[in-house]
Amino acid sequence: MSIRGDKGMTLGECNLVVSKNSLFVRVVGMIDELQARIGLCRVRLKGEENKNFEDIEKDLYQIMGSLYKGLEWSKGEKRVKDIELKIKFYNKKFDKSDRFLVPGKNELEVRLNFCRTGCRLAEEELVFLKEKNEKEKLYFDGNILKYINKLSTYFYLMLRDELK
Repeated sequence: MSIRGDKGMTLGECNLVVSKNSLFVRVVGMIDELQARIGLCRVRLKGEENKNFEDIEKDLYQIMGSLYKGLEWSKGEKRVKDIELKIKFYNKKFDKSDRFLVPGKNELEVRLNFCRTGCRLAEEELVFLKEKNEKEKLYFDGNILKYINKLSTYFYLMLRDELK
């Protein structure tokens, strides 16, 4: 039973008690929301793509843990490179033109777009946290921000592939 939560407080970065309205709690909450969106999408995927999404969900749990501890995400550099490879794979399928997509022909398109927009929201909050940490001279793992940014591109390209 949580007593702190009843008072609007929770454990935050480095296990310090913080307000549930703190930037840190909002960042972790957006990453948690993104993880839920990815799970919602994953139930519609099969084979390798399902496994990729499961790995992404696990990454997000590790990211949240790294943020809570104020430590480097141990797999960050490798996972950024992994996502970059997936982006290269999809980029080979398309011309370089940017275009707006209008998902809605099928449920998977909508779910992929939901994941993409969740990345954008999490990325915005991470940028605020990064800037705050820089100002306060606290540690921030840049690989977390890179990963979420590239994840958004990955979902966009998957969506684009689904729409073709």
